[in-house]
Amino acid sequence: MNRGELKHFIEIWEEEESTQDDDIDELGEKKINKILKAKVLAKKEFRGGGLLTGRPADTVLSKTTHKFTYVYNEYPDLTAERNWIKYNGIVYNVLYVLNEDDKNEFLQVFTEETEYR
Repeated sequence: MNRGELKHFIEIWEEEESTQDDDIDELGEKKINKILKAKVLAKKEFRGGGLLTGRPADTVLSKTTHKFTYVYNEYPDLTAERNWIKYNGIVYNVLYVLNEDDKNEFLQVFTEETEYR
């Protein structure tokens, strides 16, 4: 991949349980904080349309709308369970992450555009 294609600043966010003992919500549970973990340069690609054809409904591939690729060492700990991406005010839920051939060069993040997080 050509690093010159990395021209979109994306934000990587994470939900983290509060560490304060007195930070409890009205249900008696610890509050969840939304934390900006990193800002990285990435390549953004639209992945809708063709992936939807011939796929069973409600599969990970049928939900994928965009793929972001960035340098692995910028934020290697991204996971679908706890992270999401924000770009130009739009939130993208992480569906799965691919470190091709375990080379640790680029991280490919397959996402689904959403309205909230």
